[in-house]
Amino acid sequence: MRSWSRVVAALAVAGCSGAAPNTGPITGANTALLASVASEEAPPIVFNTQLRSDIEVPACASESQGLAQIKILQDGTIESMVILNNKSDESIRFWHIHHLAAGASTGPVIWWLTSPVGVDLNLTDRHIDVRQAGVFVPNAHFASAEAALAELLASPSSFYVNFHSDHCPGGVARGFLP
Repeated sequence: MRSWSRVVAALAVAGCSGAAPNTGPITGANTALLASVASEEAPPIVFNTQLRSDIEVPACASESQGLAQIKILQDGTIESMVILNNKSDESIRFWHIHHLAAGASTGPVIWWLTSPVGVDLNLTDRHIDVRQAGVFVPNAHFASAEAALAELLASPSSFYVNFHSDHCPGGVARGFLP
């Protein structure tokens, strides 16, 4: 029994030996490596919202509703998962993320969540489920995708996702990011 404890102790010492950890300051290449590893492992930022017709502007008489999940990856890419229960059997044109300036009731398109961008898709399925990357649109609010993303991260509640249809061209279902 005593010989086994020596073997276990010897294995423990052998397993713990090796190069001593670098406990000095993190500088130069170490900093870059650490930042790279940290950003690759960092989880995405995720916003979920319900899409409802009763908060559309102008108002839309529709029973269609859904949900959107907007995921911002560490490299700034926006991925979306958008689901619409097309209860009113509408012809859905497209959907995107808008920015709403203070005091306004609607805002410009910032990211398209359907492609090809600007194309009327005319989707009439009862259940619409689309996942894709957002496509930034240059606009008067933001000179670059980086500026828009910075504002989205700083003030997500000033952005909303909405669907547009033939019946409600201004928007059939809207949801603000939390």
